[in-house]
Amino acid sequence: MQVAAQCQAHDHIVQFYENDDFLADVVADYLHAGAQAGNRLLVILTAPHLEAITQRLKTKGVDIHSAIANGEFIALDAHITLNAIMRDGMPDETLFERHVLAGLTSSSALPRPIRAFGELVNLLCEAGNAEAAIRLEELWHDACHRSSLTLLCAYAIANFHETTDRETLDAICDHHSHVLPAENYCLLPPHLQLREVTRLQQQAQVLRHEAQCRAQAEHALNASQQLCHDMLTELANHAGHDVLTGLPNRQHAQNRLAELIANETNSESKTAVLHIDVDRLQSINDSLGLDMGDYFLHRTAQRIKRCLRQGQIVSRLGSDEMLVVLPGITRTEEIQPIVERLLIWTSEPVELAGHKVFSTCSIGISLFPDHGRTVHELIRNASLALRQAQRNGCRQYQIFIPELQRSEPDRFALRGALREAMPRGELELFYQPLICAHTRQVLAVEALPRWNSARFGSMEAQQLVHAAEESGLTASIGQWVLEKVCHQGRSWLDSGVGLKMNLNISTTQLLRDDLVDKVGDALIDSGLPGKMLEIELTENVLMSDPRRASDILHGLKGMGVRLAIDEFGSGPSALTQLHRFPVDTIKLDKTLIDGITDNTHCQAIVRSLIIMAHELGLQVVANGVETREQAIILRHKGCDILQGRLWAPLEYSGSLDEADND
Repeated sequence: MQVAAQCQAHDHIVQFYENDDFLADVVADYLHAGAQAGNRLLVILTAPHLEAITQRLKTKGVDIHSAIANGEFIALDAHITLNAIMRDGMPDETLFERHVLAGLTSSSALPRPIRAFGELVNLLCEAGNAEAAIRLEELWHDACHRSSLTLLCAYAIANFHETTDRETLDAICDHHSHVLPAENYCLLPPHLQLREVTRLQQQAQVLRHEAQCRAQAEHALNASQQLCHDMLTELANHAGHDVLTGLPNRQHAQNRLAELIANETNSESKTAVLHIDVDRLQSINDSLGLDMGDYFLHRTAQRIKRCLRQGQIVSRLGSDEMLVVLPGITRTEEIQPIVERLLIWTSEPVELAGHKVFSTCSIGISLFPDHGRTVHELIRNASLALRQAQRNGCRQYQIFIPELQRSEPDRFALRGALREAMPRGELELFYQPLICAHTRQVLAVEALPRWNSARFGSMEAQQLVHAAEESGLTASIGQWVLEKVCHQGRSWLDSGVGLKMNLNISTTQLLRDDLVDKVGDALIDSGLPGKMLEIELTENVLMSDPRRASDILHGLKGMGVRLAIDEFGSGPSALTQLHRFPVDTIKLDKTLIDGITDNTHCQAIVRSLIIMAHELGLQVVANGVETREQAIILRHKGCDILQGRLWAPLEYSGSLDEADND
């Protein structure tokens, strides 16, 4: 074979093979060529291979027994030799020199070139000890360069079928000067070998192309996997967050609250749950559109978030409601400054489409473990407290008390029953008198609706207003009140009682495009003169959209309708905007009246407001007067009109005689 003719001193050759006959033929030719060239021969073989190779050498005319006797043919058992040179699982250089190379130099024969063949590395590859195999190749490689040694190694190709064997194969090949393929190539006739080489080159090109395509596919797969990971991350984020406000959603808040109360079971600290409702968001949606309402809600949510410290949580429950969780509360008093800060920040105006829009929030509060030990109980009781805060007026907060749970009706049933209230005739109007502070005569009456429900009993104006807002019936009930008031005023006027008729309108009604038309229609239909009707609006209603409110009020004023600002001094201050509104009256908020008897600051504020109003040509009404002492102080301060329970409980369309209670 060609390998014999090509071998030179210091060559380190590797021959891969598939079957033993091919190996025996190659090695026999290799050794026979060396013997003819006068080389000494060294073989390190397993017993089966030694017998096959020596048999072929004898056939070629080599006298094996004579060569062994003369020291020109040295045969070592591969298994015994391998065990002799190994230490701690690795070939040892000293042992390798002693048991392999020493035999070559100890012979008495004159030094001549040596031709060797060994299977030691192949045995290590069979055992899967790649590291030891590579180390032994290094020792052989060094021996070839130090002496006139030509070495042929043989490896069964079956030892390198696994993908993980590729690095071992490459390392072994790197330590040889020649790498000879297995018999499928070497057995071809010379005229077919070039064709086989060409075919192998073509296959190599195909494999390179496939490898390139696979690399591209792996890159695309990695990109797809990353995209899927990013999408799953985004979906998980959306699943736990509200897109509109950017806040965590209800489920996230409930899970976090559950974790907090579980951790605080044995702690002395409390967890506060705040249920926040944005007042009159529906009115903003109705007047400015859903997009503006969404933007307003987003801004409000961000303000609430900025009010909180690290570890405090805010989430959106839905619609215009949010939930704040305050862990680590040691005393109930710690909640008050946080809540007051929330109320102040959420009362600041928001710029919407060129309008400064004002709103407020109402807050209900429950505490773990005082008001509940489960997530459901805490949120439910915070919601009950919220509804009580709303009944108390805008921009209020309420801490849960057990009485709220006992008095709270079924909200779903309540809404359903309210929708049937007007068709069933369950709504009534009661009139509260407005008394001249100096003559004690009744000058006007304020219409207050009451719902006499067969199921829920009597519900007064404040409760009815909140129930109507929750049910979306504010506009329809407000229209019913407007029409009834106008007809009642005309009826009294026809009977010789000329009283101004006062009624409240909500933000939803004020910001409707057709309010001026509806008031005009009610006046025409009833025949009531516009000057006999006075419409009351709270400060908060006016400041929800001052520019638009001003335009609508001027439209009402054009019909002769009188206008009053109710709850003056309770909401976002309208003092700087007062000149824009064509109002006739301001009604001082009940909180100012409550403190007027024993609070000099309240007295000073009331006196200043009265003086200011008179300078602007406005009447002043004190609402919520309940004691004779309050009435006397207000009269002395210059108040024009008094209103409250001091004079009469609510009376339905009864006689309105001169008030002489004070």
